[in-house]
Amino acid sequence: MANQPSRRSWLRDFHGGYLLEGYTLTLVRGLSPQEFLDLIGAEPQGDFAGFDAFVARDHAFQEDEVDWGDHFFVGAIPVRGEDADWVLALEINGGIEIHTDAMNHATSGTRGVSHFLSPNASHLFSWWEDGELRTRFEGPLHREGSTPDDLVDHMRRAGCDFETGYCGLEEYIALAEELTGVRVTPDMLQNGVYSTGIAEAPLPSHLQNQPDGSPKAG
Repeated sequence: MANQPSRRSWLRDFHGGYLLEGYTLTLVRGLSPQEFLDLIGAEPQGDFAGFDAFVARDHAFQEDEVDWGDHFFVGAIPVRGEDADWVLALEINGGIEIHTDAMNHATSGTRGVSHFLSPNASHLFSWWEDGELRTRFEGPLHREGSTPDDLVDHMRRAGCDFETGYCGLEEYIALAEELTGVRVTPDMLQNGVYSTGIAEAPLPSHLQNQPDGSPKAG
């Protein structure tokens, strides 16, 4: 499936560009929303009908957070690809894909992709297969993962520019669609019923063996 990215994604205009302040969007094949939340170890927070209700609950979550990055509020909805069911997970700001082992667990035996935009406009695309990070990149010239070159042809078709090193929001969306067969639309996000949960980020390795989270004695 080859995609030609549009000049301007609908995501840039969705709710007045609300998600451009920071988001993480993840797709995993063959999971229900609840299965996804269970696999990432999220504590259930209930279901919320529509994007506005989801955002309101996210605001309440953010206001209760003392240190950003200790926990992540995730909403998940079921979506359909060309030949399979997928779960679409959304975080406002977010970071569960980068800062936890969530995708190792959620993609065991299946495929997952994620794209991320931070409030300071840095961005990242990740492809997971059977619990393994296969390719991750910000720009097309600097790739990591166990098979960093396997997406090169897909990236070119999605519009990534290997001469300038540019690959932006439109290209990420096109690449995600090519790898999943899921065409994410405004209606999906606006009218979906979000199953939600709060996932905890693991402690840094030097704190993990301390019952109170205090540093190990030197």
